[in-house]
Amino acid sequence: MGAGVLLRGPFTGRALRQQGYLLASFLGGFVQVLWMIVALTVGSTTLLVFVGLPLLLLAMVSLRTFSQRERRRILDLTGERVPAPYRNTDPSGTLPTRLLAYASEPATWRDLVHLVISGTLGLGWFILVTGVWALALGAVSVPFWYRYLPHHRIPMTHINGSEYYISTLPGILACAAVGFVFLWLTGPTLLELATRAQTGLGRALLGLSRVELDRREEALRSTRSQAVSAAEAERRRIERDLHDGAQQRLVALAMDLGRAKSKLKSGTEEDSEAAARLVAEAHEGVKLALSELRDLARGIHPAVLTDRGLDAALSALAGRSPIPVEVDAALPGRPGPEVESAAYFVASEALANMAKHSHASRAWIDLDYRNGSLWMIVGDNGVGGAEAGAGGGLSGLGDRIAPLDGILSVSSPVGGPTQIIMEIPCEMPSAS
Repeated sequence: MGAGVLLRGPFTGRALRQQGYLLASFLGGFVQVLWMIVALTVGSTTLLVFVGLPLLLLAMVSLRTFSQRERRRILDLTGERVPAPYRNTDPSGTLPTRLLAYASEPATWRDLVHLVISGTLGLGWFILVTGVWALALGAVSVPFWYRYLPHHRIPMTHINGSEYYISTLPGILACAAVGFVFLWLTGPTLLELATRAQTGLGRALLGLSRVELDRREEALRSTRSQAVSAAEAERRRIERDLHDGAQQRLVALAMDLGRAKSKLKSGTEEDSEAAARLVAEAHEGVKLALSELRDLARGIHPAVLTDRGLDAALSALAGRSPIPVEVDAALPGRPGPEVESAAYFVASEALANMAKHSHASRAWIDLDYRNGSLWMIVGDNGVGGAEAGAGGGLSGLGDRIAPLDGILSVSSPVGGPTQIIMEIPCEMPSAS
């Protein structure tokens, strides 16, 4: 902490933000602790009559919401993102299934430990913040209220039975000045230490554990090599499509135009008609080659995605699908181009797989932004049985979004419906 910050005292913009953060942590933690005590106690005692089940689930959901808000407060104050460590970010199913999903999540218990410690420390932060303001206001206003003290004097200390006090106005003003300067110099340091302790607690318990960090590092190494392999496979696909499609058509087109040129030189009516037929065939070949090149360019990166964004690109993708597709997008802005591209290709591959295997009569794409992540659900009402593992039609989707810290899950029971759920953490600038 620099000398300039010390000289500006505990009332700078940063110090005020720290005080707001500490007070919010105390008040939010206090209310959450009370609610958890009531919910867990009542829910556990009424579990056998099924009244406690929704109450326990509500307690788990509220605990996760509180932890998410604490991560957001840490991000707003420090600019450091604390990644959520949940393996199942949005449990679904019946009440017992959802409750079991929350209870079996190790991060849920770390959230609970954080709540207990944070709620305990929060009382200290409350005393610190209110004490800073109380002492500051007391020191400034002491010339006005000391007259109402017994004998108009401020007791200082007792030594060997003797009482030492200040009763003159100059002495009281000097004492107030010394106390105010001391508070002015030490207040920022105390607030900084308290803030670091509270945010450090959040990063330690609400973020990824050491095991999870090691696993993610290993996954990143794996996805890096997979990304290189995917890029090489994509290059070979483009080369193959150009060689087998547009290039062959252009070669045939050049041959047809050469034959037409030879027939036109002869000048006979029969050769002129043959040349006209060759030119007409060449014209059709040009249109087919252009169509294949457009399809190839769309497969690399569709222009509508760059020009109009993910919503419009998904609508165009849905319009080309052989299955009727409903698109429901609610985005406050546009994510980064790499996130848009990854989401588009996940949707494209998912719809292509559904068209081949699902036997569905309709499909849907839901797009949303919440809790700092882009969420997309691609679903259909088909026969189900889709798998994201190796050898399945969806095997490459997880690899495509893994470099962006994306998560892909597939829910596809036999008999349907199928839902492919994608989550990619990202910033979302508001639309201007």
